[in-house]
Amino acid sequence: MKEIIKKVSVTGLCIILSVNSFAYADVLDAITDTEITEEENITTENSDTEAEEPKTDSINDEAKPEAAFSDIEEHWAKDWIQKAVNLGFVSGYEDGTFKPDRTITRAEFSKLLNSAMHTEKTADLGFSDVSNNEWFYEEVQKSIASGFFSGYENNTFRPNNPIKREEVAKVVSSAITTGEAYGDGAALLSDYGTIQEWAKSSVNSVYNKGYILGYPEGLYLPAKALTRAEAVKIIYEIIDNENIERGFNITNYEETYSSAVVVGDLNILDSVGTGNVYIKNVVVLGDIVISASKVKSVQLTDVKARNIIVVDENNPVKIVCNDNIAIARTQLPPVVIVQRIGSNVSI
Repeated sequence: MKEIIKKVSVTGLCIILSVNSFAYADVLDAITDTEITEEENITTENSDTEAEEPKTDSINDEAKPEAAFSDIEEHWAKDWIQKAVNLGFVSGYEDGTFKPDRTITRAEFSKLLNSAMHTEKTADLGFSDVSNNEWFYEEVQKSIASGFFSGYENNTFRPNNPIKREEVAKVVSSAITTGEAYGDGAALLSDYGTIQEWAKSSVNSVYNKGYILGYPEGLYLPAKALTRAEAVKIIYEIIDNENIERGFNITNYEETYSSAVVVGDLNILDSVGTGNVYIKNVVVLGDIVISASKVKSVQLTDVKARNIIVVDENNPVKIVCNDNIAIARTQLPPVVIVQRIGSNVSI
């Protein structure tokens, strides 16, 4: 099992943290025929640079038998599909096919990512095209609460629209750590200029981590609809490479807690005393909750979270925002000091 949260001691104090294991089995539910209402859109593309040999060192899938699908033998994603089925997060159809080139909708990808990350929090919805009697209603609620998806300016979610590659990049970038991903990103691809401005930073981040790459001809094709095969590859690699923790409690001071995707809340507890807490390269699919009433400062670098909450109304904690901070909402008493000293800070 991978280490979920790495920490670097500032004072030299050596403390072992207890880490919950993350279960890979039964990660995702199958996408069934009954959930797909649109006509099949079969692409003839089958040579993507993403179709390199998948990694196998982090996930043990030897115990399950291979599933035989009649339509994947020569497909570029065969190995990913097989491993994904063995892990239990997708399945084929009753006719013995997998339909790897069938496009996937925004609602379906929402379901995949929610199930992969085991998200539980839900948000109230006001979309005109998402009613509570639809199969995807709760999936959209979870995706909005976790910050994966957002709606459109006309108050729609467009759940049945095929999801585009640039949209997927935006969604995936909200669910992965990106503080240690460096490089030129997709900027060297010949169609980089066709990527919409709101998606470019996400496309670059996801490209740098190798989750969504370009095609052999040097194209990104941002408006191309994602297929089931591509979705399987992306989800598999996120599970295989990201350090995923279901909630976490910070209990020690003068340490750096880094490199994790926290599903649920990240809690800073009273045991940190009057010290400082350092959080670096962490994505919180929930809230950062500061219960520690005497903590001196919470210092953030490369951190994303839905909300940051200071519980004690009399806690004058200093929240120091270094580079790349994205906090959607705050619940802070007037005595809290928010110090913005880095670039790309939104809180």
